[in-house]
Amino acid sequence: MLSPRSRARSPHATAVPRRRNGRPQACEPCRGRKVGCDHQLPVCSRCRKGRIEHKCIYMVAKNPPSPTPPRTRELPSNLPSPDRPARTRIVTSPRTARQGHAAIDARPSESVRYEALGYMGATSFSIDLEEAQRRLMSMPGAEGPVSSVPPSDAPSLSLRDFNPPAAAINVIRNIPDRASSYYLFETYRNIHDAWCRLAARWLLHSLWDTFGDILEGDRSDESLSVMAKKLCRNTSSVLREDHKDPKEWFNEFSGHNMRWECIGILFAYWSSGLLSLPRETFKGSCKALNDMDRRSALEFYKELVADCANLCWNAGSGNTLLCFLLFKRSLLQSNIGGDGDIRHFRLHGDLVALTTYLGLHTSSAAFGDRSVSVQIRRRLFAGVFNIDKLIAIFTGRPPLLSRRFISVSEPLDISDEELLQVPPRQGAPYAGIDRAGWSLGNKILHVSPLRARLMMAYTRDSILEIALRNTLMACEAPLLELKQQANRMYDGFPSSLKYAADDLLNPALDHVQVYTRLHITLEHLHNVFFVERLLSKMQEGVTAELVRISLEIIELSLIPFTNRQLTTGVMCDIDWLLMAYGAPAGGVLCMELLRPAAASSGASGVKKSTMIQSLSMLVGCLNAVPPDAPNYGVSATLKKIIEQVLDRVLDPPAETTGQEFSVEGWETDFLVDAADLFNSDLLDTFDWFRP
Repeated sequence: MLSPRSRARSPHATAVPRRRNGRPQACEPCRGRKVGCDHQLPVCSRCRKGRIEHKCIYMVAKNPPSPTPPRTRELPSNLPSPDRPARTRIVTSPRTARQGHAAIDARPSESVRYEALGYMGATSFSIDLEEAQRRLMSMPGAEGPVSSVPPSDAPSLSLRDFNPPAAAINVIRNIPDRASSYYLFETYRNIHDAWCRLAARWLLHSLWDTFGDILEGDRSDESLSVMAKKLCRNTSSVLREDHKDPKEWFNEFSGHNMRWECIGILFAYWSSGLLSLPRETFKGSCKALNDMDRRSALEFYKELVADCANLCWNAGSGNTLLCFLLFKRSLLQSNIGGDGDIRHFRLHGDLVALTTYLGLHTSSAAFGDRSVSVQIRRRLFAGVFNIDKLIAIFTGRPPLLSRRFISVSEPLDISDEELLQVPPRQGAPYAGIDRAGWSLGNKILHVSPLRARLMMAYTRDSILEIALRNTLMACEAPLLELKQQANRMYDGFPSSLKYAADDLLNPALDHVQVYTRLHITLEHLHNVFFVERLLSKMQEGVTAELVRISLEIIELSLIPFTNRQLTTGVMCDIDWLLMAYGAPAGGVLCMELLRPAAASSGASGVKKSTMIQSLSMLVGCLNAVPPDAPNYGVSATLKKIIEQVLDRVLDPPAETTGQEFSVEGWETDFLVDAADLFNSDLLDTFDWFRP
């Protein structure tokens, strides 16, 4: 059962660690701020005064591993099957695995692996050195290759050599009980997961199989400290990212090799489960909530996710697990504070920085390479790139990633079960996909929506390049080409991803499939909508195609609101759906209705009554947004503006009939862009749209 956040500290060392020069080591907060530290234990006076006791950590340089052969020990590895977890045992040594990995890095073909140190690409200083070393190794009598392992005297921060901080003990203490952890995990259903949900479920099984005796006990400081120390030791080791065998890949960070990244990922899934719980049944639906309200529970879990991420940062090494943890943490912050919040943008910046540091944006692997390490990296990058485009559209800020510097392929459309099976022999083609990478079964897999959204995000990146320019001169031809490109791409999608008018009545489709189709179609229309908006700016008027697309977007965005069964078991926020799609499209209809020339129908040929009916339905749905929704203030503002437009159109003042209108301080005529009414700053909160 989840208890209130504990402030009890774990047992600390009896003396402050010392640096190589013999002086006492400053704690991390004081060292980062470059201020004097009094080296008190367990917490220095500055951290106590600043009320950041949980961050007061004394880091020391880690000694290089001894050249003597390590002792081999038997470690259980809990790799469950897709149906039920199964216990297996292997004989291995983490240190031996790391030394073997370093030896692999020293091969002549890729000897100087500066990529692992953050150097890559044609402009890095190492590119010429690598070429020189390859040429040197081809000469007779050449010495052995130079390893990329840091020199023995290079300082390396580690969590290995001291007692775990209080934050680590607190995180473990607040892990939900077994029943609650499974309940929250299964409650979360996201059709855009950027990792592998099956691996996350196995990870949850592994947590309880490995540490169940500690977590189901009294959770005393002594027992929790033992678990925390083990997690710290594992986190301080380098995580291999080149596994071909899914079992070896999973064993690297599960069981007795579990790391703080894994605990943070599980907390992120549990936090998403909290978001998936219905508002009306939130209290009492899960034992772990301990009668907390929705806002308090989200804030509580968000802090625990942040503590896990900070522990991983202190380890000093990056990996895809940490990148996915930062990805989920960024989404959680946006669900609580909105995209306009500077804290969310800072977290997104950290995510993009680690993404490019790890080289997820570039890859030399073949398009059909279905090894687990390659596909996980591709899935993760797809989620990050798509999120980057969404933030750019809603906030108006330039995107942090550009398709011009990306060489990684889209993830293959293969199921999680197939991904985690033993892959075929090296070089053998995978028969389950077509030449374009789509599944031959014409089914919606977990990765299918993510793959489609990445392809559409590339088009959106091109649209942003034009939309954020200083001028739209000579942009008509490129915009028309982008529109054709978007339509061709959508036409090339499998039919299982395209929404049809009769899908709601099709008994062969479940609600998740219908919702997925609807979402992908709305995403496509969103791209075309932005292209038409830019074209309308150059033509100084709302085009007929833009009005038609706006009507279609409003109609589709209202379907989940009027058919609540579509969102059962799916991670989404239909309130935000109205903000993301319905509001911008409604702004276009408002501008068309406010044109002085509009009589029974506008210049677009669409009847005035049709536009009024669509806007009236949109107002009704906005009015149903509950007051505790994170975007309630946004929806209330948009609803008021649309109501004012409808009042002016349906009952215009006699003195302004046939003239330009002024509504509550904002001037409108046929030259006004919809963005002036529905500013993107208002559209800064979304909960379900992300993976």
